[in-house]
This record gives sequence, structure tokens and C-alpha cells, in this order.
Amino acid sequence: MSVDCPGSSVTSSPVSPSAINCEIAILPVELLLSLQKSQFHLVGTTIEVRKEPGIGYNVIADGQVRVDGQQYNLVNCIHSKVTLTTHKEHKDFQKMILSKLMVFFTTVKATESSSKDLVYAVIVNTRHPRMRQEIENSMKDIKASEVGTKCVLQFTLQKAVQSYFSLKDVHITHNLGLEFTCEYKCSSSDVFHGCTTKTKELNGKILDLSCKTEDEKSKVKKLLDKMSEPIVEIKIGSVQSPGMVSSFQAGTLEDKVFSSTQPYAKHSSVKETSSSQLPAVNEKSYLLQFTQHLPKYIE
Repeated sequence: MSVDCPGSSVTSSPVSPSAINCEIAILPVELLLSLQKSQFHLVGTTIEVRKEPGIGYNVIADGQVRVDGQQYNLVNCIHSKVTLTTHKEHKDFQKMILSKLMVFFTTVKATESSSKDLVYAVIVNTRHPRMRQEIENSMKDIKASEVGTKCVLQFTLQKAVQSYFSLKDVHITHNLGLEFTCEYKCSSSDVFHGCTTKTKELNGKILDLSCKTEDEKSKVKKLLDKMSEPIVEIKIGSVQSPGMVSSFQAGTLEDKVFSSTQPYAKHSSVKETSSSQLPAVNEKSYLLQFTQHLPKYIE
């Protein structure tokens, strides 16, 4: 089931086949930790985020998160404000931030008078072509700054997530968890002759992965496992010509998770202009793999 939401669409069923095309996912932090134990290791009051390159999650936070009323320290998270001073730092950081799913934590209350806080994980699917392109383009904008200037880029999910929670009559109490600031200083000096500040709203289709039954949890786990895998370059069609780009291999998820709900036909090959970006993502082939035979979102 889909409902209209300003700036985004919200899908409420975690077991819908359309789940595999999600751009932003939301679920309770306890559920994320229980379904992704290989990516989040709990030791005492510490949560260690798996650090292996290209797999898992980039957690954007200020070093702590509350789980079941208990405060935990986060290890290997990315702080919500990052400062870059060289082109190499910028290039390396852009590659790193796009190599994994991005996770933010936000705190909500069921009602304004409620004393109980609920913490949700908000996952930005950097594998989705549109979300990936928006982040990449925004990062390129700050790279274009002149020497001696400073550019501040802030990513925020506030509008999309607030719209989602307003439909559930839930109130966000900690907006800072939905923001990520990247400051690029094109000089080693602290003196700048100009400063540009830009804000990028990350809007997208929001998928609610909250679930209770074991069957639903199993399907959500498979979805998260697949989404957080390394990007793999595959050939489209039987022969890959110089003018054909690679595509993110994730189409097998529909057979593994939802094979009993929908018949699938063979995917047609797609040719696109070659790209120098790594890892390469072909939006057309990606969407064909995921949505060609699946129910569409209701905008």
C-alpha cells in the first residue's frame, strides 16, 4: 500500500515485492541491529560498526545511539560534520561515502506528551541510481570551489522523514540526527575570501521495514543483506562491447525473497554510453532488473 507524502512516497508493507526498489528505508534501530548482526557488533555498551571497505553501512552519527533505553557508544561511525582540505581527501571521501548504505538515527515520541523515546534507523540506499546521482552531483559542486574559498554542503533528510512520521502521528524530537555536513576548504589557511553554503534535501520513496512476524523479518533481512553487499560489476547481455557499461548485480534478490509471489521473465540487455565513474551504475538496467515485472509505487 502506498500513500501520498509531500516530496516522497511511503510504502508501508515490508514484504511487498516493490521493496527491492526502495530509495530510503526506515525501521526501528533494535530491528536493524538484530537483523544485521554481522554488520553491528554489540559488546557491553559499545556498538562496533563493521569497517570492511565496500560492504555494510556508513553510520552517520555523533558517536552515540540509544537502544532500548540504554545509551551505546558507536565505533567506526562517520561524524555528522566532516572537513576536507585537499582534492584527494574530497575524492577519497566521495568514493567512501558512496561505497556503502548511509544510516542515520532519529529519535521520536509516539505523542508529544509521551515520555517514551523511540529510535529509528533511516537508511539511504546509495545503490539506487537516483539517490546515488544526487549525492554524487552535490559532492561535485563543492569540489568546484576556488582556491581560498570555503564551501559547506549539508545533506538533510528532515522533510522526507518528518512527512513520513506525520502520517503515523509521531513527532521527531532530534532533528540533528538527520543532517550531515561536509565542509570543503580549498586552502590550508584559516583565512578565506568567500564562503558558500548549500543544502541538499535527500527526498525519495520511503519504505517502512518495521515488522513483527518471523516470516516478515526473514524477508527484510534478506533485503538488507542484499542491499548492503558490495557493488559488483556484471556484463549486460552475452557480449560486452567497449560502449557498454557495467551494472550493479542485485536482480537475484527478487527470486530469493519473493519467488513465491511473482513470476519473472528474462531481463533484456541494455546498452548505455560508457562511464568513468566507479563503481558504475546503469540506472536503466538497474530499474529493469528490479521493477520490470513488479507492482509500481503509487505516487
